[in-house]
Amino acid sequence: MKGPLNGVRVLDFGLLTAGANTSAMLADLGADVIKIESGAYIDPFRVVGKMDNDDGWWNRSPPFRFTNRNKRGLALNLKDPEGQRVIRELAKQCDVVVENFRRGVLDRAGLGYAALKECNPRLVFAAISSQGDTGPERMNVSFGSTLDATSGIASITGYEGEEPRISGMDVNYPDQIVSLFATGIVITAVMEARRSGKGCFLDFSQREVASFTLGEEILAAAADPAYRLTPRDNGEAGVVQQDAYRCADGRWIAVTLDSADPSLDAFCAARDSGAAVAALLARGIAAAPCSDGSELLADGALAGATLVRDENGWLVKGLPYRLDGRGITIERAAPELGQHTDEILRELLGYGDAELARLKDSGVTSTTPAIGDV
Repeated sequence: MKGPLNGVRVLDFGLLTAGANTSAMLADLGADVIKIESGAYIDPFRVVGKMDNDDGWWNRSPPFRFTNRNKRGLALNLKDPEGQRVIRELAKQCDVVVENFRRGVLDRAGLGYAALKECNPRLVFAAISSQGDTGPERMNVSFGSTLDATSGIASITGYEGEEPRISGMDVNYPDQIVSLFATGIVITAVMEARRSGKGCFLDFSQREVASFTLGEEILAAAADPAYRLTPRDNGEAGVVQQDAYRCADGRWIAVTLDSADPSLDAFCAARDSGAAVAALLARGIAAAPCSDGSELLADGALAGATLVRDENGWLVKGLPYRLDGRGITIERAAPELGQHTDEILRELLGYGDAELARLKDSGVTSTTPAIGDV
């Protein structure tokens, strides 16, 4: 694959969104990302997105395809000593490790940063976890919903007088933003490792990243101990009038005003959304339609930035930025479980038919999920 990260190789233990989307964006930029799974443990997104019970169902999950485009798939059982040995050999050929297992999982398998650093001092090891690698809550399991809550985001999301709102499984907002932060920091760390010859351990706490986005709220609480984060509707401090308004065609538009206009409700209700937005913009008023998913897909200005289609016609995530005016390029669809196992082990470790057959026969490179995992 071509791109700014061409020549960078990533061992990807990332699961669901936080880890897997970090490595996916590295792949989008041209890195050779090797997705590690096996029949003994598959990415939970393969199960969450289960579409049917037919053979190979684990390769047809939409959420898995969203966050694993442009990767190669390698099946290795991390609980098997032989699988662990192969990982250590692969680490010598890689620049980055991305993982978001519960703390201690890779250490117990002899595949944590300390062990892999011995194999490759240049390795950048990105550990993305709920609460970080240290501290009393480091072993907590979390999802986007619990991170919405513990970070403080949920407390200001919603309408005045109502309960706090979480972004939910369809969004998992903290997972999305940590992958943006992590991607940028990983790239910076790789640049430094190539300059200095020394890698590093990157400790990402999803909770801390999410709380970082509420800096002004935390400052307000620091200045006034009585300050409480509460849902704030669509309004904003210092803005006279800001809300969403329903138009005659049933669509909503968002409007921000410098001075109050009590007739705005009626103005919007009497016009289709397009006409209302055009009229408000002509008066110098900030206004925009509230687009749904299908409308974003149809917006040519966002090509490659929202969702795009892979080589099989399936929708996958786009990039949140452009390079030389271009969005994401899908070089390969998300891999089937272990799809590139033989290819990778031949290419990087020089394995022949006999060694590949031995690993397969022993179950180390199994590509069929164990019954207990589904």
